[in-house]
Amino acid sequence: MTNTRKILGVVLAVVMALSCLTVAFAADTDVASVAVASSATELKAGESATITVKVSANFAAATVSVPVFYNKTLVDVSEVTAGTLAGGTVNTATDKTSASANQVYNNTGVDSTQYGFVLANFIASAGQSVAATLDGAVVVTFKVTAKQDVTGDAVIKVVEGSKKTTSNTTGMLYFGKISSTTVNEIAKNVENVTLDGAVATIKIGSAEPNKLILKEDAPFEAVIDTVNCGDYDGTIYGFDTLGWNDSFSVDGAIADFVTTSYGDEYLEVVTGSTGVETTGTLIYVKDKDGKAVETYVYIYFGDVDMDGAVGFSDASMAEYYEMNYTGISTLYQIMAADIDGDSLPGFSDASTMEKFEMDYVNMPTQAEIAAVNVNNTYIIY
Repeated sequence: MTNTRKILGVVLAVVMALSCLTVAFAADTDVASVAVASSATELKAGESATITVKVSANFAAATVSVPVFYNKTLVDVSEVTAGTLAGGTVNTATDKTSASANQVYNNTGVDSTQYGFVLANFIASAGQSVAATLDGAVVVTFKVTAKQDVTGDAVIKVVEGSKKTTSNTTGMLYFGKISSTTVNEIAKNVENVTLDGAVATIKIGSAEPNKLILKEDAPFEAVIDTVNCGDYDGTIYGFDTLGWNDSFSVDGAIADFVTTSYGDEYLEVVTGSTGVETTGTLIYVKDKDGKAVETYVYIYFGDVDMDGAVGFSDASMAEYYEMNYTGISTLYQIMAADIDGDSLPGFSDASTMEKFEMDYVNMPTQAEIAAVNVNNTYIIY
């Protein structure tokens, strides 16, 4: 019994000693890590995200090299910016600028036809008493922008195959350490680099087509009509751009009340020969390349002849149309002539136009006429 206790005691002592050695060894192990993060997880064509690459190490580093691969079939890279690390300088290169591009791909298993790269190199200044100590330091940032007409998962990653090791001496991923207090000597490479967080994936989706939309401060009665539009993608009406009403007040210009889902810069308003925004004014919605993807036409109720005023000539066209069903050639002119809401230009519409030119009375507002047309009601003014 006594011998058994002695044997167990010896075994426990050995186990404890080995445990202490293991802890001590772990504490002395030089480790480093790389983390890649994206400011967005989803992008549509033309949209961008910022990629941030951080490095950490439990020792003073004399050199750091990090190649980051990105899926160049789905995204473009721009605005590559070196991080600021104490005690040295960070330089950057990409697959388009690097003189050693082939070396970056060596032994990585990364397809150079599918992936490009951003390479960041930190070199500590000679004579520094202590090289940079890294703890989540940003070594490089860059912007990725989703390409047009592509979909898929854009991967931004640092890969195991890039590591410089005793068996892969040309690897471009490495952390160099020093054994003295200055960095005048050649750095010794650290192979224990972990990449658990060194990948970011961004879902690239097709861009939603640009659309015409009403601004938040547009009049309540303003209408974008995509049904009654003839050869156009839609018609716009319900607000006053000319002031042909009892109060001679103008609500505003077309661009004051409509915009596009991509923003104002993708909207173009083109007036007719009169140079004013009246019936027949065209509104173009453009894509990112400046190409018109939708065309709308503006309707100013009462201005059938599109001269920028409401009066006898417009009334004459409405009367002639009711008698002969000719004289008005476009759907949007027919709509402009329909003031009473019966869907047909005629004598009742003409009467309102004539009264207004003679006496400046009885011309309803653009908003009132729009409401009549939208609600399919019939009103004689």
